[in-house]
Amino acid sequence: MCNIQFPHFGASYPDAACIDGYLWDLDSYENGFLTIGGDVPCPFCNTEEWLECVLENEEFDSREDALSWVEKMRLKFDSERKEGAK
Repeated sequence: MCNIQFPHFGASYPDAACIDGYLWDLDSYENGFLTIGGDVPCPFCNTEEWLECVLENEEFDSREDALSWVEKMRLKFDSERKEGAK
């Protein structure tokens, strides 16, 4: 679990969290559990599996484009997480 929360499930705000290397929808909280997710690899800590999925689904033009997106998101949302922890 990498603890980075970021937009993924259609929201403009961070709505995805990594649990054991897979993304869960933070808006799907019901009876103490997240109910949607667990099938999408986390781009930050399960990068190779995530790359396989997004390249197979043609979500990015190339591996380099996908990795560039990961780095951009990591810089933005990991720094926000660290700022909030201060």
